[in-house]
Amino acid sequence: MPRGLWILGASVLVLGCASFPRRLGYFSMQSPALRDVVAQYAVLAPAPRAGGESLPLVVFLHGGGDGPDAFDRHGLSAQLEAAMAEGRLPRAVFVLPQGDLGFWANWYDGSRRYEDWVVDEVMPTVARRERTRPCPEGCHLMGVSMGAEGALRIALHRAGTFASVTSISGPTLDTARRMSFMRDPLINIILPTLHIFGPLRRAEIEADDPFVRWRAPADLGAMRLYVAWAEGDRGEIREGGAAFVRHLVAHGIPHHSEVFPGRHDWVSWAPVIQRALAVQLAP
Repeated sequence: MPRGLWILGASVLVLGCASFPRRLGYFSMQSPALRDVVAQYAVLAPAPRAGGESLPLVVFLHGGGDGPDAFDRHGLSAQLEAAMAEGRLPRAVFVLPQGDLGFWANWYDGSRRYEDWVVDEVMPTVARRERTRPCPEGCHLMGVSMGAEGALRIALHRAGTFASVTSISGPTLDTARRMSFMRDPLINIILPTLHIFGPLRRAEIEADDPFVRWRAPADLGAMRLYVAWAEGDRGEIREGGAAFVRHLVAHGIPHHSEVFPGRHDWVSWAPVIQRALAVQLAP
């Protein structure tokens, strides 16, 4: 994979956004999965809520350089609230956990377990408080950029947890691409890749390879898959996405794919997120 991976550019997306309206509810809790640090997550819940109303839960994983405030920071909170109020989107509860630059992974060295933080700590907490529908039918996973790659990997590990998974502008890493990424000297200067992913062992890397793990419709079970990338995304994202879609078609795996106009930014992602939600949350 070429130098200057998606994460290097993603870190500049938040620059210049010093203030913004806050519509999300912000919460913190101590996380055993993250070595007992106090970590944050944000929730968007539509109002008003009838006493017995139970809504689906959408877990949204942000990209590198963003955080739990991503929907507020980039104006998507208001767009989603309006779309749900006007009936253009099904009503749902959204949660955005803190992911830092951790790749949403349980780190190889055990020092950080971002996947466990999301699935075992944040999701049950929000589900209880917001009275959301039970998994898997009521649980949906989606992300952009680094979060899109993390969403696919978590879906691989947590079979039977989610009704749908959505990857938008994410690098779809097969074994060869991940090994190339882990060998990149620039990436190794910026990120502790050995701590995150461990040594270059093909068998372990293939365990996170959707090209290897998803080879028949039964491998996904009932989980719906949505894959999208921008015309202006970096070459490795476009090439990886196209290769993945070819793989899905060749193996008869149902999916929805989209190449959308725009670039690797929230202006381009916002309408795609809403289109994906309309598909993934449909009865």
